[in-house]
Amino acid sequence: MSRRRRTRRRWNKAGIAVWIALAVVIAAGGLWFIRSGKTNYTSVNDGIGEMTAKANEGLMDKGTGEELKESLYVPRKIDKTKKLIAFSFDDGPARENTDRIVKALDKNDARATFFMLGQNAKLYPELVKEVMDSGNEVAGHSWNHPQLTRIGASGVQLQMEKMNGAISKVTGSDVGLLRPPYGAINDTVKATVDAPLILWSIDTLDWKTLNTNATVNTILKQAKDGDIVLMHDIHKPSVAAVEKVLPQLKAKGFEVCTVSELLEAKGIKIGKGDVVISANQINKYKK
Repeated sequence: MSRRRRTRRRWNKAGIAVWIALAVVIAAGGLWFIRSGKTNYTSVNDGIGEMTAKANEGLMDKGTGEELKESLYVPRKIDKTKKLIAFSFDDGPARENTDRIVKALDKNDARATFFMLGQNAKLYPELVKEVMDSGNEVAGHSWNHPQLTRIGASGVQLQMEKMNGAISKVTGSDVGLLRPPYGAINDTVKATVDAPLILWSIDTLDWKTLNTNATVNTILKQAKDGDIVLMHDIHKPSVAAVEKVLPQLKAKGFEVCTVSELLEAKGIKIGKGDVVISANQINKYKK
């Protein structure tokens, strides 16, 4: 074999190696770009806790990241021309039920706020993670559901510490919103709980009726822009009601969202001790 042919073959091999190396660099760069494109934002409302959450890429307005600095998670960009109604679920997470609700919400392009008991979050951390990772809102409902107005400041503080301890192991932060069990609030609760207090404007009484159609009918009859709906993800009839009512609300022009998404869309800022009944009724905390 001539010296010239051997030299040419060596150059061909070297050229192939260079092209392969170049392709690897381009592929790695592309992978880095895709991964870095996943947006991490913090916050929603001023002063209601801290947690970093993943936002759906491209859904937030420019500059929003600067404004959302302290809160539980990042709300979606909501269509403000639609009627907005927040769904909320108490007492979970519950095996099977919570997962079904999350799937129903996703199927209907909806989200909700889950007010979790610390003891159940400790039992089912995978469900806490599922709620968080699916873009829904993780919030608190005490450790084991006592009436906070009857246990004094030290009792309330202990409930919050134990609840936040269980939930933050999954979410990385204390809850940003609290729904007091039974909706029981007094000055001690307002002063002790380091979060806004979220009540409701539509009580489905799902825990009492345990009837899917009754829950659906209550929601459809009372639903209006700015409402917060109370349900419980520990009851299977309530799960079935969610699956049934979501497409009907969508057909009526409603967008079902989380509590924080509702308030964000309405331009409402809340803080420690504020009592939220709906986007149309908020009692500001006064020391």
